Amino acid sequence: MIRELSTGWGKAFGAAGVVAALCLTACEDKDRAFIEPPAPAGPAQVVPRAQPVKSFGIYQWNKQTNYEQGLMEEIGTIGITPSYAMYFIDRNMAFPAQIVKFNATRNIRTIVTQELCTYGGNNFQVLDSILAGEWDDYFRDIARSAKKFGGPVYYRFGYEMNGDWVAWGEQPEKFVQVWRRTHDLFKEEGAANVRWIFSPNVIWEGRTFEQDILPYYPGDAFVDIVGLDGYNFGDNHSRFHKWRTFEEVFGASIRGMKKYFPHKTFWIAEIGCAEGPGKAEWIQDFFAYFNKDPDVKVFIWFNEDKQYAGEPNWRIDSDMVSLDRFRRWAIHSNSITSFALPMDQGYGPQRMLRPKTL
Repeated sequence: MIRELSTGWGKAFGAAGVVAALCLTACEDKDRAFIEPPAPAGPAQVVPRAQPVKSFGIYQWNKQTNYEQGLMEEIGTIGITPSYAMYFIDRNMAFPAQIVKFNATRNIRTIVTQELCTYGGNNFQVLDSILAGEWDDYFRDIARSAKKFGGPVYYRFGYEMNGDWVAWGEQPEKFVQVWRRTHDLFKEEGAANVRWIFSPNVIWEGRTFEQDILPYYPGDAFVDIVGLDGYNFGDNHSRFHKWRTFEEVFGASIRGMKKYFPHKTFWIAEIGCAEGPGKAEWIQDFFAYFNKDPDVKVFIWFNEDKQYAGEPNWRIDSDMVSLDRFRRWAIHSNSITSFALPMDQGYGPQRMLRPKTL
């Protein structure tokens, strides 16, 4: 999937403000020992009593609120408390300790997405500067802070490295060296609670998994989770894009992941669909695939309206039918209790929705 340069930097701009994402996901066995007591559920919130086998998450950035308020508003929209939250940082931003702690009190684990840049900058020699040791102190500080937290921290390092819209993109040999160097710094600092996520963009026209994803892989010893980022930009974004099914966006890349990394936990790290009359059906088609494939444990919906950056509105509530499909799937698949839905959004006053038996 072709994504213009503005796509990556638009995301970086979003992360420069108050940035957060909510994610529901499956837990790895080694993570299950860390379960923070959940906060009391509100009228549009329920905390699962056990981590689900299949789960979802969302990324969101609410420009009008602080992180905590934005998080709770999104929980109200979804109708359920997620298990993960994504937070973007760059070199000018320290480890988000308060965010991680706030999430943990709600039994939400944090995915820290590391931009290899400084927001507002465009340094395409950034990998050279990291290899020269200029980032060592920064990475050591991140590692120490993560270790101090103690619980599992998911570190999505240099995402979409196979794209030309990020400063660290399309440099596979240097990227692998940078990843291993940084991983070793975390190891030296004893940050064994950090889980490393390898998250390339899906391949698109004229590209192959072997040439455009595999060369960026740092090696099994340096990666805990493999993921994919992919979007259906629809027909109206640019002349380079057209409406594509989930299979058309993700299919070849998923097959490559399963072929080359069969023993790694597999997530869809970012996913979104442009607004339009087919969005609800696109979401439902994806759910049908996700429910059926036992290898894909987690997906994270990029829940932001990025029209301000020249992208589509990715939000699940860009239309009410899409929201209804998404919300009902989330509650059905992740909740084992019943609760009252909010009074707005067309659901009616305090209508009770009981999850079906899986």
